[in-house]
Amino acid sequence: MESRAEGNALRLTMEVWHPDCWVIRTSERVDVGVLGYGIHAAEDGRTSTFFTVYADERATVDEALDAIRASPHVYGVAEMTHGYRLESVATPGNATRDLLVAHDGTTQISPSFTSRGFVYAEPVDVRGGIERWTVLTDRDRETVRRLLEEIREERDAEITVTGVTRADRTGGTGGTGGLPLDRLSRRQREVFRLARDRGYYAWPRRASAGELAAELGITTSTLHEHLRKIEAKLLGEPCDGR
Repeated sequence: MESRAEGNALRLTMEVWHPDCWVIRTSERVDVGVLGYGIHAAEDGRTSTFFTVYADERATVDEALDAIRASPHVYGVAEMTHGYRLESVATPGNATRDLLVAHDGTTQISPSFTSRGFVYAEPVDVRGGIERWTVLTDRDRETVRRLLEEIREERDAEITVTGVTRADRTGGTGGTGGLPLDRLSRRQREVFRLARDRGYYAWPRRASAGELAAELGITTSTLHEHLRKIEAKLLGEPCDGR
């Protein structure tokens, strides 16, 4: 039986990349953002997802629609009139387009999360080749860490946890106010703060993993290992090494 978190649910924010995703590729090729509101499978094997594409210019949105329609994984794109999107969901950019996209679902990572009990807390925001997730779960921290590792291996995905808080009934963070950096070693705090200060987690990303590794005098693989251990500690799990 899966272990459950005591008290309130956990709220996780994550940056996710996985190969061959047509949404990620669209955001890499065209300067747009894409909000995804959930994925739904149909009996005929097709999958439907509600998206909002946003950009600064209408022509850029049109270019993104052409790229989406050209994907071999997409069967059809239905443009929707305004008013279907939740008004509480803020959309950056001056131009938006709401879409219902029918696709084969094979490149989407959503089922890997939802089948493990993660629940959408906000639309998935895809920009610059990175998916930004906010999810809720009633699993405990140890189980969350294990489940994320399963998804990484299952989908050859890169998943970076950028925030872990407790979601109380009023929508607060359970008093943590942010990441518990006191759990990290001095070296891990150095790595994490450098990544944050150099804009590794910013949009658009201002520093690559290779650039951070060079500044720290380590290999890129070592940097990723540091970030993996940092994530484990932020999720409340001790890990070997400093």
